[in-house]
Amino acid sequence: TTGAICRIRRSIPPEYYRDIYTALFESHISYGISVWGTALKDRAEEKLFVTQKHCIRVLFGDLQAYLDKLATCARARPFGTQKLGAQFHTKEHTKPLFNKVKLLTVQNLYKYFCVLELYKIIKFRTPYSLFEDTSISTRDSSYAIILPEKSNHFLYKASYLWNSTYKKLIKTEHGFATSVSLVKTRLKNLLLNIQSLHLPNTWTAENFNILCNREPSLSSHVTIPITEQNTVDILS
Repeated sequence: TTGAICRIRRSIPPEYYRDIYTALFESHISYGISVWGTALKDRAEEKLFVTQKHCIRVLFGDLQAYLDKLATCARARPFGTQKLGAQFHTKEHTKPLFNKVKLLTVQNLYKYFCVLELYKIIKFRTPYSLFEDTSISTRDSSYAIILPEKSNHFLYKASYLWNSTYKKLIKTEHGFATSVSLVKTRLKNLLLNIQSLHLPNTWTAENFNILCNREPSLSSHVTIPITEQNTVDILS
């Protein structure tokens, strides 16, 4: 797939690169990802993530800088610069590219599809066999799911991810009446926010951890302004 993208990128305007990526690459890695995605490791060395980064560099990286670097052979370089060091062989950082184009890493694609598919199962009650195996907490204003027996199966992983994120995706007063498109938007923004955490050019384990987010929950709350009168009332 990446070879085909390399061959056709010069024949297509850059504004269509995102469509090419979605059609020729992301559609393949996201197929059935909620099932096989449990095998993915939340680290930068994950093999499929390395392939994804290569595809991102091909489409959205600085092509001219790459060509300029390889345009002159070592023997034709000025004296003292013939020896190529580590800087020459360093690849372009992909974290800024992911954040600029607003694309999810393969690890976060797995979390995205797990949460979204589970929400659809609960909302539309289909497939009913999976809906029957899903137990929603009966506590007031709680939409948490009672976790099934721990395993690598979809239902356990998706339920765990849902319990970690549902407060950021739906409001208490709306619950499962929230539209799927709105949940999609909020979930993707949440994962994109996680991807941008910490160092701008370095991937860390926290960039793939759905618990590492800074966004407040959507639960309604009242903020009391701090004034001198309030302070006196609290201390009295």
